[in-house]
Amino acid sequence: MYRFACFISTIIICILSSCYTRKEACLDTIATNYDVTADDNCDACCTYPGLILLIKHMAGDTAFSTQKMYTNDLGQNYQLLDIRFYVSSFDLYQSDPINRTSQIITSISTADNSVKVPDDMKIIRIADNMITLGSVKTYGKMDSLTFNVGLNATISNNVFADLPSTHVLSNNNKLKNSDNDLALATVRYVKLQPARDTVDLYLREPVLLTKITLDSIVNTAKGENIRYNLQTDYLKLLKNVNLDSSKTFIEKTVNRNFGGIIVVK
Repeated sequence: MYRFACFISTIIICILSSCYTRKEACLDTIATNYDVTADDNCDACCTYPGLILLIKHMAGDTAFSTQKMYTNDLGQNYQLLDIRFYVSSFDLYQSDPINRTSQIITSISTADNSVKVPDDMKIIRIADNMITLGSVKTYGKMDSLTFNVGLNATISNNVFADLPSTHVLSNNNKLKNSDNDLALATVRYVKLQPARDTVDLYLREPVLLTKITLDSIVNTAKGENIRYNLQTDYLKLLKNVNLDSSKTFIEKTVNRNFGGIIVVK
C-alpha cells in the first residue's frame, strides 16, 4: 500500500511538473513593467520611465499668445506667430548614488556606426505643453537636469541612418531654410509698423548652442516618470533688435538672444 501511494504521488508530481510553463517577463526592478512573478527575463520587453518636459510658454510675466501685440525696447510693435527650436543632450544628475549621470537609453548612429549619440533631440514648438524625451534607467532623487538649446556639432554635422519618418532630424521634419539647410531654430514674426510685414528667421549659427541647467530636485519611485518644468520668455528674442534692420542683422542678433529664452530660477 505504501509503495502504491508513493507511486501515485510520483505520477502526480510528474504530471504537474510537465504542465507547468515558465513565465517570461521583465525582471528589471527599475522598469515600469517589472513582473515579480516571472521566472525568466524577457528579450527586450522591459519598458522604462519617461523623461518628460512640462513646458510653460511665457512672454515676460504673462502667458504667451500669437494673438497679442508685443513691443520691444525700441518701441517697435510686433506679433510672434511661430517659434521652433531644438533641445538635445539631456543629462540627469544624481548626487546619490555619488555623481551618477543618466541619459536617454535609445540612440541613433551614422551608417558606419562611427558616431553614436543618445536619441534625445526634440523640437519645442509654441503649441507643445509636454514633450517626452525618451526613457531612462533610473529613479530616486534627481538633483538637476542639463541640456542644450540647439544641436551640438556632432549632431548637426553628421547624417544618421535608419531614422524613423517621424524623427526630428529626418528631412521631412527637421528645421530648415528654403535651401533645405538645417536650422537650429526658426522664428516667424509680423512687424506691425510702418507697414505689416511677415518675416521668417532661420537661425543656424553655432552661437545658438546654450547649455541650460535646471536645478529643481525631483523625487521619483521605481517605474515612475520623471517630470521637469521648463519655462520660456519669448520677449527676450527681439530684445534690443531693430526690426528696421536687414534680415541678416536681425538673424544674428536673435541668434545671440536665443539662449536666454529659457527661464532658470
